[in-house]
Amino acid sequence: MPPAEPVLICALSGRALAQSARAAGFAPIVLDAFADLDTREAGALCRRIPVDAHWRLRRGALLAAAARLAPPPIPLVWGSGFERAPDLLAELAEGRPLWGTEPAVVRALKDPIRFAATAQVLGIPHPETRAEPPAHPRGWLCKRSGAAGGGHVRRAPAAGRPAGHGWYWQRIAVGRPVSALVAGNGIEALVLSFSEQWPAPARGRRFRFGGVLAPAGLSATARERLGAAAAALAAHYGIRGLASVDALVAGDAVTILELNPRPGASLEAYEQAHGVSLFAVHRAACAGEPLTALPPAGRIAGTEIVYASRGMVVPPGFVWPDWTADRTPDGSMIRAGEPVCTVRASGADRATVKLLLRERRRRVSAPALRLAA
Repeated sequence: MPPAEPVLICALSGRALAQSARAAGFAPIVLDAFADLDTREAGALCRRIPVDAHWRLRRGALLAAAARLAPPPIPLVWGSGFERAPDLLAELAEGRPLWGTEPAVVRALKDPIRFAATAQVLGIPHPETRAEPPAHPRGWLCKRSGAAGGGHVRRAPAAGRPAGHGWYWQRIAVGRPVSALVAGNGIEALVLSFSEQWPAPARGRRFRFGGVLAPAGLSATARERLGAAAAALAAHYGIRGLASVDALVAGDAVTILELNPRPGASLEAYEQAHGVSLFAVHRAACAGEPLTALPPAGRIAGTEIVYASRGMVVPPGFVWPDWTADRTPDGSMIRAGEPVCTVRASGADRATVKLLLRERRRRVSAPALRLAA
């Protein structure tokens, strides 16, 4: 049997991509910000890359590790963290096949003003968006271009703008958060499934990403509208591989928020629900192969991130339950607000899975982990 083909996976968290790649028969070389225990198990190689104060992978360390551990022409698959760093993505991809959407496309679609104009041209409902603060900020949100995970989203301040660059303003829309999973081959796009999300609010981070459930419970009309909008956007931008289109749904009404041009946080839940390796789907789409539907979901699956409410240390010999993922290594210091792990659950209905996720989150949040002094 020939050895598994190596593939370089770079993301803030590469665990789900690495496990999916391993299941698809590849040998993942993972560079991410955590190097969790299960990422190391899935990867042929795994290295932790330092991040700056804004959770951006440090350029020098990332490029050096990629050149040393996975030199070209080993192909690259990218995940979270590069939406706001398309120039770094271009450097990382130099001389190697890129299995994913091109940096130039990422740069274009993550310009919020241009994206809003594109949605208008395509006839897709999208909240009013502007680059300057509104005269009357009530009813507006302040967001940062290229940021992910919802932690950057806040109510628009009464005056001025937050510190730093890249802020824009968007009128508040109503509905529950949902997402469409899309595969594109650079010419056409196909919607594969839908998921629903919920936040894990924290002080100053009301919209921080919490968890996801797949498939989502949507009306036939909402599925049709979200699917049509997601496919139109992905085809317009020439998406390659997996992507997701985030939206708000209120009954049958759908408001599109953004297009994320990469495999997203819902990857694992979709795989558990539909019983497939989405890495294989991603690779086939990037190769220009015909786009095909996923098998019907056999169950409801969900994942939820557990965040530390206080600083803590993972004790030596701590045994992670088998329903956890992103398992932090022994002795690691976890600061307040940082992720501790991910909990997983599946079942026959959404209510049962949500309850199970809540109970498992509570169990991991209990004093099983030693609090730091």
